[in-house]
Amino acid sequence: MPRMSRCLITSFSMLALVLTTVGTGCGPSEKDIKIQDLTAENEQLKNELSDRDRQLNDAIVRENEARETIDELNRELVAARTTTPQPRMQQPPIEQHAKADGWIKAPSFDMISVPGSVLFASGKADVTRKGRSTLARIAGDIRSQYSDRDIYVFGHTDNQPIRKSKWKDNWELGAARALSVVRALRSNGIPNEQLIQANCGPYRPKETNSSNRGRKQNRRVEFYAVKRNVGMIETARGYGTE
Repeated sequence: MPRMSRCLITSFSMLALVLTTVGTGCGPSEKDIKIQDLTAENEQLKNELSDRDRQLNDAIVRENEARETIDELNRELVAARTTTPQPRMQQPPIEQHAKADGWIKAPSFDMISVPGSVLFASGKADVTRKGRSTLARIAGDIRSQYSDRDIYVFGHTDNQPIRKSKWKDNWELGAARALSVVRALRSNGIPNEQLIQANCGPYRPKETNSSNRGRKQNRRVEFYAVKRNVGMIETARGYGTE
């Protein structure tokens, strides 16, 4: 074979080797790209999980603050009921229309309680038409009289086990009802930052649960119009609902 031909063959062989090396050794392979994509997706999921954990911890803190606050509110409420037997309202008492108590005045808050039967069907958390009318009246009171106060909404239930509804227990039912009421108030013009959802489930009974009458009294939603910057209540300031 001529020398020039051998040189050309050798040159082409070296060029092929270089091209093969360039094709396989430069830039990430498809497998490497997939690994990088999965790694990035995994990091994103970790960050989202961390954010959800922080949100859950914040919710637990707010729930504990609400439980502490209701104890203070209840002490004032007991004192107010013994010294202020007549409900205070500028318009006709709401119980004339919805069979609910009137607003009760206390040193640092005013309070009104609405029976669960006025707002909800049995075992349900959706506000009824009658309930929406009642909440519209309460929202009107809040706009006209309590626009400078925080509005706590406490859900209460009796202690009868949940059997035929979707709720896991009365604790869950009470929370769902309080949330429905908060959203109804919001739809009636109450600002998010003024509303605080809370829940007592069956653990703050108004009457004994040993009778139908007592259980009916315990199924209720309570509204507290709380003056701001009052002791421990200030710690819960600023938490609204979505």
